[in-house]
Amino acid sequence: MVLLTLLSGCTALRSAPTPDPGVVRHSVSPSFVFGTDSSAVDELAATVVTDAQDYWEGEFRGTFGREWHDLDGGFFSVDTTDEDAAPPPCSASAAELTGNAYYCASVDAIAWDRAAMLPVLRDHYGQSAVVLVLAHEIGHAVAHRLGGELASGERSPLRIETTADCYAGSYVRWVVDGDSRRLRMDSAELDAALRALINFADPVARRVADAHGTAYERTGAFQDGYTNGPRACTTEREFSGERTPEGDSRGNRDVTELLRERVPRAREFFGELVKQRGGRWNPPKLLDSEVAGCEGPAILTDCGGNVLAVNRERLRRSIYELGDQAAETTLIGAFATAAARGTTSGTPERLGIRAACLTGAYTGHLVRDTDRAGGSDLNEAIRAVLAGDAAHREVFGTSTASGFDELRAFRGGVSGTAESCS
Repeated sequence: MVLLTLLSGCTALRSAPTPDPGVVRHSVSPSFVFGTDSSAVDELAATVVTDAQDYWEGEFRGTFGREWHDLDGGFFSVDTTDEDAAPPPCSASAAELTGNAYYCASVDAIAWDRAAMLPVLRDHYGQSAVVLVLAHEIGHAVAHRLGGELASGERSPLRIETTADCYAGSYVRWVVDGDSRRLRMDSAELDAALRALINFADPVARRVADAHGTAYERTGAFQDGYTNGPRACTTEREFSGERTPEGDSRGNRDVTELLRERVPRAREFFGELVKQRGGRWNPPKLLDSEVAGCEGPAILTDCGGNVLAVNRERLRRSIYELGDQAAETTLIGAFATAAARGTTSGTPERLGIRAACLTGAYTGHLVRDTDRAGGSDLNEAIRAVLAGDAAHREVFGTSTASGFDELRAFRGGVSGTAESCS
């Protein structure tokens, strides 16, 4: 809910990138931003909103047959730690913006917290996370200009927020493809931005008035825009299920249940799949670290001889930090990787993508066939899929694919079946 605007004639484009550019090719002075302190984070924000408006100027005409106009109300940078700071539009006080950024539709403006939000995003996830958040807010401005141009005409908060995520995805694709003259993003920076997105998603156990959506819903909307362009953002969107006031009453499964009950089921599922396709089923043996005789810091460690050592303490910590489905996704990934190798030839990247799809297919099978909160399980699972590089290898073997591509394949498996994973 943020607005994006430039004041005519106030933008200064530098002729060279900053010494440590990050995602920035050529930075923009934040002099047009109300309340700016001309800090590095405001410079980054000014560069993003300038760049995004350039994208929408061309895309609006090409996709929707309309002329784009820059935001009328301006951009507002607020130091929310300053008790004397003037409140931005749509807020009664500066403190209301703490940890947030939003689009104010009534005056067509965007405001951001330069003290407790943008620096935190930048420091924890990188500059690409700031790009994504401000692209989301500009996405609200896009939707506002289009009015009710959603296929269903529905204007629920959840649909409004995921539509903004979708428009953000279409803009970020433009940057990743190298079409922006101010910004650049590679696959690693795209993955980092998605990790920020899922960590700012709504808990599944509640649906609030300004709901932004679960991690699964938000990443799905973003990837729709990224893959299919802004026209896809005006179509119907499926959500992962209604939240319940109490969430999942069963709580998390423990390590013993995962290893003794869930692992055999996954092994059997993928074994049957490989046999049906006439492949070679060679599942890894999952053994406790003490029994396997090797140990590493990850949940699974390759000990050679098709043996994977299970670090029970790391598995337990993953259940506590991310949820049991995130922990189980790592275990599922081991058998999905074996199934991919038994039925597919090709590069490590291709095998990793197939393993991600098969992991999604099995996860979707679990969600549909149990009484647990499906949205919660999917939310947890994609946190494992989008974890750092070491966890990618842990889940999908030696995959060299990006987290973005693995997530897209995982979602394809969830919505389809194992047979649909090519």
